[in-house]
Amino acid sequence: MNSDLDTGIEKNLDAALIKNGLHRNVKYNVKNGVVTLTGEVNSHSVRAQAEQIASSVPNVRQVVNELQSKSQKASSSN
Repeated sequence: MNSDLDTGIEKNLDAALIKNGLHRNVKYNVKNGVVTLTGEVNSHSVRAQAEQIASSVPNVRQVVNELQSKSQKASSSN
């Protein structure tokens, strides 16, 4: 894969995250068409939404969702 393609994915993903109000909490890395999502979000639904947004970006081959959900962390500390 070409690094220009990864740069294009980054620009498209950044625009999509901004449009959906997720750019502050969702960080990402793109390598060879694989997007890795990191950061902390408020809920499982936001986590799933971020993954869906990333997978809909042209030329993305795979999405690795490493986002942490705040509600998940709170419930696992019992």
